[in-house]
Amino acid sequence: HRFVDGWDYGLTELPGARAAIVGSSRVANPGCYPAASLLALAPLVASGLIEPTGIVVDAKSGVSGAGRGGRSEFGFAETNEDVMPYGLEKHVHVPEMCEALTRVQSGPVTVPSQSTAARVTIAFTPHLIPMTRGIVSTTYGRPVGTPSIDAIFSAADAMYANEPFVKVVRPMNGRGPHSTWTTGSNLCFVTYSVNQVTGHIVAIGVIDNLGKGAAGQAIQNANLMTGQAETAGLMGLPLSP
Repeated sequence: HRFVDGWDYGLTELPGARAAIVGSSRVANPGCYPAASLLALAPLVASGLIEPTGIVVDAKSGVSGAGRGGRSEFGFAETNEDVMPYGLEKHVHVPEMCEALTRVQSGPVTVPSQSTAARVTIAFTPHLIPMTRGIVSTTYGRPVGTPSIDAIFSAADAMYANEPFVKVVRPMNGRGPHSTWTTGSNLCFVTYSVNQVTGHIVAIGVIDNLGKGAAGQAIQNANLMTGQAETAGLMGLPLSP
């Protein structure tokens, strides 16, 4: 539903999105899982570094990502010391991610995908994990050719060079960014690696599902829609010590 006629897709950092959001009267905020996953994958798809089909998204979210409907399964006793994969047969965010990336591989996210474009296909499995907030989305794509890790990071650096909220970081001692690096902020950290056994490109996106995955992104869009500074009210540091 986020791509219905008359609405602009509100993941600001995707190609063409910002220009469409400025002055728009109807902007669809992205889902939390798509925000983390798309920001990690977009540079690879836009640059043709991975195959558009068979992308795997394996994502983990804090319990707040499941909403607050008062259901007992989301209480402390039920979620503490537990990990639950869900949405195994169908998930509402899959069409959103596929449509966004299908558009990105052809150009701006504002232009509907053409019938001649190779449709992006994604296998998505979300997991609820015992923390309050945060999303880590680990995605896997089959490379086109044998791109170097430097070429992969160059694509991400080029897309996000002037973006205040997306930080491209290199793995440190084989470790990626922590979810707590984003807590209470509108930041997204992305990093990349190449699996030395299978050759898959691994793209990781990390956000606060209540920040860049919800309220922070909504404020960023509202700022653009109303002529405010895009970063107004959003430059606070993450809350994690």
